[in-house]
Amino acid sequence: MEALAVLGRVVMVLALTLGMPLVLLTLLNVRDRRQARLLSTVLDQTGSRDLRGSIAVQVRCGVLSRRSVVRVHIVACAPNAVWDIITRLSERLPPQVRLQVTAPVDRHGFATFTVRTIGRHRLPGPSRPSFATG
Repeated sequence: MEALAVLGRVVMVLALTLGMPLVLLTLLNVRDRRQARLLSTVLDQTGSRDLRGSIAVQVRCGVLSRRSVVRVHIVACAPNAVWDIITRLSERLPPQVRLQVTAPVDRHGFATFTVRTIGRHRLPGPSRPSFATG
């Protein structure tokens, strides 16, 4: 009976010792995947050749929260191109994502806009290889 109690204590100590790092690593993995999906979605919408070099993107996601922030800094674009980018991103990003766009207002200054995302769909999952034969 005493051996069973000692075994129970050893199992409990191992669970507490290894369990917390395992939970933390799992949460970090989920955060990194969410961040990669958001970055992929933004780059799909802003990845044209004429915008290359004019846009900087930063994606930040929380470990314990689903809320995320996507910051897009636009330099040297026409005003209608800026609004086109804002519209496309606000439609494609999920609702729990805050979109901050910094764009030129005139020759001398920039303005930062915080845009409410209206997308009603989830982010696409990670791509998986197809097992088609043929």
